Amino acid sequence: MSVSIRVSLLVLVAVCLNLNSRVSGRSLALTHKTESKISTDINAFTITISNDLPPSPTKLSFFADFQRNEVEIRRGNPYTKLLTFDNHTGGLRWKQCAEFSVIPALERGHSQIFWSVRQDALYHSWDGKNWENKEPWNVC
Repeated sequence: MSVSIRVSLLVLVAVCLNLNSRVSGRSLALTHKTESKISTDINAFTITISNDLPPSPTKLSFFADFQRNEVEIRRGNPYTKLLTFDNHTGGLRWKQCAEFSVIPALERGHSQIFWSVRQDALYHSWDGKNWENKEPWNVC
C-alpha cells in the first residue's frame, strides 16, 4: 500500500473518530442537561520524510525524540509518523548531519508536514509539491 494511501486512510480514521467523539459528546451533554465542554479535537498531524538523495552506498539514518530507535530511510520508502501537537526535534545523518525542529505553531494548522532529504539540504513542504530549502547539512 503506498504511503499516500496510508496517510489518507489515517486522516480519514482520525476524522471519523473526531466526528464520533463530537456526536457522543453532544449526546452526553443533552442527556445530562449540563453545559459541559468536552474537548474532542484531535491534536495530531503526520510527518513524512523522503530520501531524495542520489544513489549512494552511504545510508541515510534518522533519529528523533518521537522515534525510539534510529532508523534507515531508504530511497522510495518514506518514513511516516503520526505525531501529537508538541514540539519535536530530529536529525539525519548521511555523509553529513542535519537537525530540524517541528514546531506545530509554525506549521499554520497543516495536518501534513513533508521533509525531502536532498544532497544540498533538507526541504520542507505542506503539500509535497512546493518545497522550501530549510536546513543545511553540517559536519557531524
